[in-house]
Amino acid sequence: MTSSCATIRSGGKVFWLYLCVIVSLHVVAENTHAGAQAEHAVQHVKKMIADGKIPPDTTLRIVAKEGNITNFWGNRMAIKTLWEDSTGIMLDTAIRPNLPVLEFMRQQKDFDITLARQREYPDLFLEGLVIDLTPLVRKFGFKIDANPIDGYFRPDAQTRFDDKIVAIPADGDVAVMYLRKDLMEDPVYKKEFSAKYGRPLEIPKTWEEYQRLVEFFHRPQKGIFGTCEHRDPQTGWMFWMPRFASQNQPNQYLFDDEMHPLIHTPAGVAATESYLRTVAYSPEGITGKNNHYTYAMPIFRDGHAFAYIITTAGAKAFNGEKSAIKDKFVMCPMPGTLVNNHLVRRTSFIYGNNIVAAASSRYPELAFLFAMWFSDPDISNQAVEVFRGIADPFRYNHVHNRSLWKAYTQQVLELLPSQFEIAVPAGTGLPGDAEYMGALSENLWLAAQGKLTAEAAMAQTASQWERITEKYGRPKQIHYWKIFKEKFPK
Repeated sequence: MTSSCATIRSGGKVFWLYLCVIVSLHVVAENTHAGAQAEHAVQHVKKMIADGKIPPDTTLRIVAKEGNITNFWGNRMAIKTLWEDSTGIMLDTAIRPNLPVLEFMRQQKDFDITLARQREYPDLFLEGLVIDLTPLVRKFGFKIDANPIDGYFRPDAQTRFDDKIVAIPADGDVAVMYLRKDLMEDPVYKKEFSAKYGRPLEIPKTWEEYQRLVEFFHRPQKGIFGTCEHRDPQTGWMFWMPRFASQNQPNQYLFDDEMHPLIHTPAGVAATESYLRTVAYSPEGITGKNNHYTYAMPIFRDGHAFAYIITTAGAKAFNGEKSAIKDKFVMCPMPGTLVNNHLVRRTSFIYGNNIVAAASSRYPELAFLFAMWFSDPDISNQAVEVFRGIADPFRYNHVHNRSLWKAYTQQVLELLPSQFEIAVPAGTGLPGDAEYMGALSENLWLAAQGKLTAEAAMAQTASQWERITEKYGRPKQIHYWKIFKEKFPK
């Protein structure tokens, strides 16, 4: 494209720019593909225009955080251009302030589409800020399934609240574990580990085995910490949940059927003790109030930690050309807990940004059709290829997209589906989730600083959770919890 533009030496600056734009759009058109789901959406948009349901000069307004906007655009604006060329509907994309989506949507109404995390669905829906998409899925004849060819990894967890479809998947974020492959394969370390523990140095199956590795590789005198898992007051629950959920078979649940917390129990205390044991083998600032992924990811990327837990997005950073651990890390299955001699492995959805249609949208059906177009297997392939975008693979066909192997590595992508299969849904699935998870994370943070014991942290959280449940109404919370439990791995 650049050479084509550079060969024009005459005709004026305006003509030169015009030709560059034409060539760019031509390249975009050649390299952008839409699948059957996208074409189905386009045909419905055209019919809506032909039937006079929406004006032909309609603009769809999208607001998202800065990292997500680039996914909507595509490389060189290819995705945005393809939608506009295919439908005639313009996209007005704007960056959303860095506020929780609930707070943002309470204040702002002048848009059609934004992104929300799973934990945010209950309050968004019950406050009437996002629409129920279930009737539109039926009306327009779309399938939202988990077929192993090109289906969504976990549409049950990613799309639903109260048995209603309230979001369309656009990102896949479960907690995954990264270890330093080069250190584990070092013959000196292998010999030393075997002599010390009487067992081979290998990928951990249980949280106890993981802790042993963290302690073994903690060598601060060499600039390497055992781990840099977050221990801040915002994200604490994300690293506690996989430990807790694996304490029972098939899952250790947060509440019983009457919405009484199950965290002030031996299972809850054991998960918390596991969570706390890593602190002594972490960088000194790991319990800093604002020290989450912006603090911890560079530590692992720069080769100063043996282990780290974050989403698939980490692989892009660790595999980058400027990474000190490029080709030196491995993503491994999340460890688990032995329950009656059976290994139960669990992880959790943590971040994730999925498409919701604003209740204030002027064109809710158009917003829905765009969401289905964007999450089409082929279009979404191109969206997650945007290196600077923060959307990660969320469909089975993404695993086999060789263009993504360079960013994430083939090993990471091929393991990813198995981690989605064992993921518990994010948070509590309840109205007031931010209050429940906020209380848990705050108490975990206090415990990580040595201000509470594991038992006291769970007792205090359980007491707070009981009050939150009463505040929102126990019968209603029981109703939502019963439905939410159905999303857990079986």
